[in-house]
Amino acid sequence: MRGELKIEKCKLKIENLCQRVALSSLALCALCLFAGCPQAQVVTVTMKAAGGAAETASTEETPTEAEGYGTLTGTITFEGAPKELPPLVAQGDPSLKPEDTKVCAAAPVPDESLVVNSSNKGIANVIIFLEKRPGNIKPDLAKPPTDPVYFDQKGCRFLPHVLVVQTGQPLLVISDDPIPHNTHTYPSRNSSFNKVISANERTGVPCDYKKPEAGPISVKCDLHTWMKGYHFPVDHPYVAVTDKDGKFKIEGLPAGKHSFNVWHERGPGGSQLLKRKMQIAIEVDKEATSDMTFGPTSFAAAPKSSSRAIAYERLLDGGELVVTRTEAPR
Repeated sequence: MRGELKIEKCKLKIENLCQRVALSSLALCALCLFAGCPQAQVVTVTMKAAGGAAETASTEETPTEAEGYGTLTGTITFEGAPKELPPLVAQGDPSLKPEDTKVCAAAPVPDESLVVNSSNKGIANVIIFLEKRPGNIKPDLAKPPTDPVYFDQKGCRFLPHVLVVQTGQPLLVISDDPIPHNTHTYPSRNSSFNKVISANERTGVPCDYKKPEAGPISVKCDLHTWMKGYHFPVDHPYVAVTDKDGKFKIEGLPAGKHSFNVWHERGPGGSQLLKRKMQIAIEVDKEATSDMTFGPTSFAAAPKSSSRAIAYERLLDGGELVVTRTEAPR
């Protein structure tokens, strides 16, 4: 069979199916395309978001003037007593290389996959973000900041553990350790950053994100495998990471109803979302409050990247599966 075959707008109604069934159906669809085709083929599969759903390629809406702007604040807390997590590296760990032991095991390296404040049960490193870039961003927030964001490595840990950066905003990778590190990102839409960071690198190595990602992406150090963090490149300013007390604040939101997602690295499912499409009304010159509490079952999942599950979430939203087959070049 020659030429190009396109199967478009194959809408899948899978609200009651599990992720495994959805992925199996996708594999079956690809196999069906190959059946009876003697010539080499290239198959491209694209998950298209449903109307109004968050898209991998965020498209800026036509700018409109908002009636005014407001603020969203809140505190995210843990219900019950969190389980104490053992350190990723114990102090004086003899299994490390001698040069690494002096730096990486000088003090215990904590497991930061779930950080709960013992005094108020506040959960750190939770991301609250507007699902889609609005067309009426506050004028003084419309362009990305010019001040750089720094991603540091100290004591064989990534600091901060979770980092948000706007596309086009300078991001510099630095290190305060007297040994080299390797910072390796795993984006879906941007080019991967995979570079050795020299010992005591304080000038900074640029790590550029030109496109927004659908969700936070993993960052690892290939030289020290326990080191892990997250970057979340976005194309708007309406995002926040909870502090050590579990508090967050998003300012300059256009008045009206907005859809927010709440993410944590131990969140359930592939998307790792604690809450999805949370509707909040913002009033002019007023502060809306959204406090949230989550129990242990919400954080039962082991930390992982969410690249595959983004497509699955789109199908749940009523999105489309587009499969294109073309003849491979000879």
